[in-house]
Amino acid sequence: MKPLYSIRMRAAQGGPHESGGHHISGAERIVTMDQVGTVAQSLVDRALHHSKGVADFINITVDLVPTDSIRHISVLDVEEHETSDVSDARLLAKKLLEKTEITSASVDKGVSLLCGLSTSMRGAMLIDSVSGERIDEGQRGVRVSHMDTCSDLSIYNMNEHMREALVLASKVQSCEGIVGELCWSDDPDYTVGYVACDGVYHRLPHMKEMGSSIGGRTFFVKTGTDISKLIAYLESAPVLVEW
Repeated sequence: MKPLYSIRMRAAQGGPHESGGHHISGAERIVTMDQVGTVAQSLVDRALHHSKGVADFINITVDLVPTDSIRHISVLDVEEHETSDVSDARLLAKKLLEKTEITSASVDKGVSLLCGLSTSMRGAMLIDSVSGERIDEGQRGVRVSHMDTCSDLSIYNMNEHMREALVLASKVQSCEGIVGELCWSDDPDYTVGYVACDGVYHRLPHMKEMGSSIGGRTFFVKTGTDISKLIAYLESAPVLVEW
């Protein structure tokens, strides 16, 4: 097997994220050595031509990924849903999450936290699946990283938004202690969101109003889960998703 490299891009406007810069874009791939240059350039181009604005800070990180450290997982099943508006979409999202072991109070809290964001978070909020208590702290959240697909997706009718979301959701659902996920994008031109639970990626249109640049995600976590271990897997463990 050829050596693989993790390429990660994050971009902001107004300086680095750490200095208060406004998040514009983030993306990543796991590719072979001969693809590094081309893919890195495509990620830079993405940061410079984004609907949220033109980035003035772009950070690209490239690391060799030890082959024996890579975990291969199966992609989630996909279910497409029809919704009429934001209220309808979020009501359906709540119903889907409540079919799991997540309590109604926890679901309500997760939705409330996302709806209450004044600006997008780079990472996800962690919510106790029973009490609804937020487990992580601050505005950074948990940033899921080091993931890609090893399958040729050219045969699938799938846009880049969905490909990236499905890869991320599949990694998240493979993590011990995660019960479900709720997400909608911070891209002002993309209003589709999703719920992931019980091995299924539920794709939901109209999860936010067109033009809104505020989005985020919440992960519902089993009570008693080792949070440091959970975060280490989500942020650092290399994963390839197979279709």
